[in-house]
Amino acid sequence: MIYRTLGELRSELSRRLGFGAQGSSGINSALLDSFLQNAQDQIFAAFEWRNRIKYDEKTTGVGQTLYDWAVDCDPTHLRDVAIYDGTRWVQMHEGISWAQRSDDQQFQPCRYEKYEQMEVWPAPDAAYTIRRYYVAVPSRFTQDNDRASIDDALIFLHALTNAKLHYKQSDGQAYAEQLNAMLDKLKAKNRGHAVVSRRGSNIDTPARPRQV
Repeated sequence: MIYRTLGELRSELSRRLGFGAQGSSGINSALLDSFLQNAQDQIFAAFEWRNRIKYDEKTTGVGQTLYDWAVDCDPTHLRDVAIYDGTRWVQMHEGISWAQRSDDQQFQPCRYEKYEQMEVWPAPDAAYTIRRYYVAVPSRFTQDNDRASIDDALIFLHALTNAKLHYKQSDGQAYAEQLNAMLDKLKAKNRGHAVVSRRGSNIDTPARPRQV
């Protein structure tokens, strides 16, 4: 789906606030942009946007335990991690204990931590492919031609509500009620809808040497 641009949303927001007849000189564009940008940020953080789910792949190096994240991956939005053992994808699990870190043997990694870089355990004994599913952070939304990354109608209503309340327009509360109703509906729709898991094992699967 192609969403509207920041410029298009700002123009409509200006009209709905009653600023259309004043021309560009009567519009605080920076303030309207901030309403729209804040709306996208807040709504993105509140829900799991399945249309933003993607994955990247990393090839492990022997003995290497730290791996960079994709540029559009915030680790807090990581959804699933799996490693290819040569025949199938096996789910990796979050959490590495100090006891595990004390074991310096090299096997197929089965656990990870979400730090500044991704840490895996145990250290790889060979080249494996690690696949990481995540909800990509919103794209740039600061220039007129930048498109919204999520539902632009919801972004607009959120921004319109806050703008009307900011400018003390009498119908601001009515829009606030519309917004809350839409957010509640979206929460109900998303409740219990987990990301499809790419699981290939359970949490007790031990690390094991790669068969060669």
